[in-house]
Amino acid sequence: MRSLSINCCAICASIILNVVTAVSVYANEPIRKITEFGIYTDEHELVKKTKSIPAGEVTRFGFCFEAFVNFFDDDAYMLIQSLEHPPIKDEGGWPNKGYNVPRMFKVKNGIATGCADFKARNQAEMLAGDWIFSITDGGEELIRIKFVVE
Repeated sequence: MRSLSINCCAICASIILNVVTAVSVYANEPIRKITEFGIYTDEHELVKKTKSIPAGEVTRFGFCFEAFVNFFDDDAYMLIQSLEHPPIKDEGGWPNKGYNVPRMFKVKNGIATGCADFKARNQAEMLAGDWIFSITDGGEELIRIKFVVE
């Protein structure tokens, strides 16, 4: 009877250790998720959930996200928002292939939240190809999403 009791304790301890290990591994995974994406109105209301964007139309498209940034003051935190796209010629004829810009995002309990989008000023700016948004923190990519304009 005593060996049965010892075996049961060993089994229970093993199960508890496996559960704690699984929970701690999951808990250490950083939060990085896209909460919505697609085509938006000028008031930033989601019209259609899609990663396929019509070429040649003046359209606002983008995404919203949540990402762990290891900053726990409930305030704003600066991240880099980037967009890579097919070359759009400016008024002087120079190709613009995208941008990298620092932006402040709201942070609560270490989680940055926000949205990023692009709105063409005219039909010529909506060129077919891959349009890739990313959010980075000190060189570490937190979020990346690709839209295809076709």
